[in-house]
Amino acid sequence: MQTWLFISLLLLAIIIELIFVPKFLVAQRPGICIKSFCFKMICATMFVATGFLCYRYSGNTSEFAKHMLIGLCLGWVGDVFLHIKPKKEFFFAIGFCFFFSSHILYLIAFSKASKQYLQQSKAATIISIALIAIVIFGSYLYIKFKKKMKMNLLTAPLCFGYGLVLVPMMVNAFMFSVQYIAAGYPNAIWGGICLTLGGISFYLSDFTIAFLMFNEADKGNIPLKNFNIGTYFFAQTMLALSILFIGG
Repeated sequence: MQTWLFISLLLLAIIIELIFVPKFLVAQRPGICIKSFCFKMICATMFVATGFLCYRYSGNTSEFAKHMLIGLCLGWVGDVFLHIKPKKEFFFAIGFCFFFSSHILYLIAFSKASKQYLQQSKAATIISIALIAIVIFGSYLYIKFKKKMKMNLLTAPLCFGYGLVLVPMMVNAFMFSVQYIAAGYPNAIWGGICLTLGGISFYLSDFTIAFLMFNEADKGNIPLKNFNIGTYFFAQTMLALSILFIGG
C-alpha cells in the first residue's frame, strides 16, 4: 500500500469516527434505537479499520499485531451485543464476555511482544504486580467510600472479575511501553504513547461504566456517559494505531 493512500484512508477513518461519536451520543440519549446502533457500529468499524490499515501498511505480521487485531474484532462484536435491546441482560452478558476476551487477547499480545523484543526482568514483573494491586485497591476504595456504591452478589463478582483483566491490561500496556522505549526500537516512543494512552483510556471508560450501570446517583449522568463513550473509542483507536509502531 502506498504511503499517500494509507495516510488518506487512515485520516478518513479517524475523521468518520470523530463525526459519528457525537452523533451516537445524541442518538442514544432517549434510549437504544436502530439509529444509535448504526452510529455506534460505524464508530466501531472505524477503529477496526484503523487496525487493519496499520497492519497492511506496515507489513507487521508479528504475534503482537495479530493478537491486537483479534482483540479489536472481539471489541467490535461486543459492541453489537451490548446494544441489543430485547433480552438486554442476556445479550449484555454475551457482550461482556467478548470484551473480557478482548482484554485477554491484548494481554497475550503484550506477553508475545515482551518475549520477542524484550529481556524478561524480575524487577519489571514485581513492579507490574505492585501497580496492579495498587490500582485495584485504589479503585475499590474509590467505589466504596467516595461513590458509596452498594455491590450485591451479582455486581461485586462481575466488577471484580472484569477488573482482574482490565487493570493488568492497562498496567502491562504501560510497563511494556516503558521497556520497549528503553530498548531503543524504531518508533518506540510513538508506539509506547499509543499503548499507554489506549490502556489508561480503556480503564477510565470501563471504570465509569460501572457507575452508570450500578450506581443510582450516576444513572442518566450525560457528562459521565459522554466521557465513558469518548474514552472508549479513543482507547480502541490508540490500541489499533500501536500496530503501526510496535513489532513491524
